Amino acid sequence: MSSKDEIAKRIENKIEKPMIILSLLIIPVLSVELGIITTNPSYMYLASKIDDLIWLMFLLEYLLLVSLYSNKIEYTRKNWLNVLIIVVSPPVLSPPDLASVRTLRFLRALRFLRILIPFKRGIIPIYEIFTKNSFHHVTFITVLFILISGIIFGQIEHEDIFDGVWWAITTVTTVGYGDLYPHTTYGRIYAISLMLIGIAFASLLTANIASYFVSKDKCDDTKNTIAENELILKKLDDLALKIDELDEKITCMKKT
Repeated sequence: MSSKDEIAKRIENKIEKPMIILSLLIIPVLSVELGIITTNPSYMYLASKIDDLIWLMFLLEYLLLVSLYSNKIEYTRKNWLNVLIIVVSPPVLSPPDLASVRTLRFLRALRFLRILIPFKRGIIPIYEIFTKNSFHHVTFITVLFILISGIIFGQIEHEDIFDGVWWAITTVTTVGYGDLYPHTTYGRIYAISLMLIGIAFASLLTANIASYFVSKDKCDDTKNTIAENELILKKLDDLALKIDELDEKITCMKKT
């Protein structure tokens, strides 16, 4: 990461908390503006102006950060939701017809999506955990097997399909409430297979979580090592420059 991007990242981190507060402020503001909480015209007008101010702050945030980052296309790609909200919900004059008013209110309601942005840092690690080592494929197969096993259990044990799926979920998670249990041999075979799959899935999930944090720590250590090495190299360059200056002074002294 270049020094320019590092400065941009620091600024982004500093303004993140105020932008999160503005994101959460959208909930009561739009609730008033759209007439959900109150239909008082003066309150709705004030909420509309606050909403426009929040939109302006989103716009300024984007313009500031996109001007600071060296790779502007990459920043825009990563923050596409911000750009979408800015583009589709600008402050405009009240339209004359009712259909346009409804359209405007719908576009303003899209700003509720901005609330999702503060949670992106929490969503990204979860996404990385489930995609690491193709674990999302394992999750999909496990869920599919649970559904199929639940349906088959319902057929074998003459239970409702939904009861069969309920039994499969409680079995694979090793909860086992005991309200449903297999009476036939085939049902017990399915129960054993589900228990083993549940144990294997939990083990893989635990291993993936541990692997994620270990790799994250290694990545942080690597970044710290690189930063330390760069600092050492800078000091060596400064030292070499001072040695050169000292050599020049000694040479001048010898000549005199």
